[in-house]
Amino acid sequence: MNWQATRGPLKHLGTLHGTGDLLVGGGERNLGAVTYEIDGFIRRTERSDSGQIEGDARILARAFRAGAACIALSDGQLIDVVLSDPRGGATAEVTVRGRFPQFDAPPAPSGFGDSSTSE
Repeated sequence: MNWQATRGPLKHLGTLHGTGDLLVGGGERNLGAVTYEIDGFIRRTERSDSGQIEGDARILARAFRAGAACIALSDGQLIDVVLSDPRGGATAEVTVRGRFPQFDAPPAPSGFGDSSTSE
């Protein structure tokens, strides 16, 4: 059986990258600045948005222990994320929970889909 035929093709919606603040406690506590790169994908109606953040190892560890965090983008939008265990390092994998504003709109004009965008 062809796996792609049963599940459908995976489409890359784009990449969001830049610098933002890592927040915990429902967005009330700013842990510090991070850089992020997050890719958005869709397969049929199933979304998958994930990527990586870099920052001070101590703030990544605090955000991991908090269980949930968000990244405040330069335009004020918030992206809810869950961090993987940074294991004492300055990099952590993130999975987006809920709405990812960059990719909620209808498809962008030709040329956007697989290119990087910057915040």
